[in-house]
Amino acid sequence: MESSPAGGALGLRPEAAAIARAIAAANVIHLASHENPDGDAVGSLLGLRLILLELGKTVHVALPHPVPGRYAFLQGANAVELSLPADAPDLAIALDCDGADRLADLRDAILAAPVVANVDHHQGNHSFGDLRYVDPSAPATAAQVHAIAGELGVAISASEATCLYCGLATDTGGFRFGNTTAAALRVGAELVEAGADPEDIARRVFTQRPLAAALLEGRALCSLRPVLGGRVLVASLSRDDFRSAAAGPDDTEGIIDAFRDVRGVEVAVLLKESEPRTWQVSLRAQDVDVEAVAAQFGGGGHRVAAGCTVNGNLEEVEVGVLAAVEGALREGEAGA
Repeated sequence: MESSPAGGALGLRPEAAAIARAIAAANVIHLASHENPDGDAVGSLLGLRLILLELGKTVHVALPHPVPGRYAFLQGANAVELSLPADAPDLAIALDCDGADRLADLRDAILAAPVVANVDHHQGNHSFGDLRYVDPSAPATAAQVHAIAGELGVAISASEATCLYCGLATDTGGFRFGNTTAAALRVGAELVEAGADPEDIARRVFTQRPLAAALLEGRALCSLRPVLGGRVLVASLSRDDFRSAAAGPDDTEGIIDAFRDVRGVEVAVLLKESEPRTWQVSLRAQDVDVEAVAAQFGGGGHRVAAGCTVNGNLEEVEVGVLAAVEGALREGEAGA
């Protein structure tokens, strides 16, 4: 197919054009995204990798944690490393990171590059990098990568479209969340025209899951309880729960979204023990600013979908997080 007009469905963006020029001038490029990668992180990373390879660039890609199994079907997933080469590239691009610290162990390697580009759509982005394409109105970082491809004049291939569609679909909740804008649907349509298969991607990402994930959800359900007058649901998964279900961190994906969708619930909280006295906190909301809640603990995300890491025993962590959630509920009422 012919390449999309410059800027694509997101419209003309001078920031995207600036990054496209930096890409054109570079020979060696390093790409990275955030810890505990989701579909947008993986899809954006792999989609941009393929685009850069098509342009003849030398590309190294890394994530702080392995690619979750549900995204292993994307082309290039097996090329993702947990570290980057010691030799500095010409250009480093951080994708979908609302702050350099979200790069975890890759932070120093990315920031050491002579030119650093920051491509992200989070509201709470703690701006870093020499070139910044930070657009909270974008539905997903994958859509921003699509815009950069338009500025580069690249004709999106089916494999590239599949990666970017995966990122777009996951961050919009299968085109159900509030960020499902007209622009998001236009980007999705262009990616389908380029060869992405919505049915196959939805089946692989949203429908299929291993038995371990189902068993883990059962354990989360056993701990589920309403608090704050039923406005909040909270659940927890200990390290013993993960061991008993033979499950890993990526097997939790989707559990909290089901809790958030319970009638009458405004916020869902899932506490996951990753190490002794270390809890990964996932927050989902209908219309409450949980990004502000996560920020109190050094985390981030989106207004209605965020996360953070909190240290302490389960009771301490739960009390602290729920106090912050209660504050967010009160602020929401005051601003209504």
